[in-house]
Amino acid sequence: MKVMLKSLLAVLTASCFSLPAYADPVERSASPELTVPKAMRMLQSHGYHDFRKIKVERDEHEIEVEARNADGHRVEIEMDLFSGKILAVERD
Repeated sequence: MKVMLKSLLAVLTASCFSLPAYADPVERSASPELTVPKAMRMLQSHGYHDFRKIKVERDEHEIEVEARNADGHRVEIEMDLFSGKILAVERD
């Protein structure tokens, strides 16, 4: 009887103090952030060059770059921080 009470007490104690497992509340993207060198190589493959200002905006999930396009015009490029997709290009 004593052994049964100890077992029952152990089960009750464990069930009272065990907490449910939850996923990490901070969702992370499935793909990692691009590095600045990789982003520059991607932009070069699209004809951009003469990179001047490179700003990583983690809260907006973007990389902002001032550069020149293939025609030599100054442009500001916004690209997705994870996929590298060019989101916008504005000519200065």
